[in-house]
Amino acid sequence: MSEARDNLERVQHSAIFRWAQLAQWFGLAALLVAVLLGFFSELTQTPRGITLIALLGMLGLLALVPARFILTLHLMKREQKP
Repeated sequence: MSEARDNLERVQHSAIFRWAQLAQWFGLAALLVAVLLGFFSELTQTPRGITLIALLGMLGLLALVPARFILTLHLMKREQKP
């Protein structure tokens, strides 16, 4: 069990893992801001507002999906090594 824990700690200290975690949180925050702006503001009344909300949502997805993919692959790769 301690061997698995050591591998996990080694993975968590790698640069790509930290970058992917930051990208994941940024994507989640961007999606949350887009949803909140869409529901609770008057930005949906103008074409510029709709464009802003759509861009924030797309930016959030573009950050979130690759970050989760990187995190999953990076963890799987580390678990397969002896």
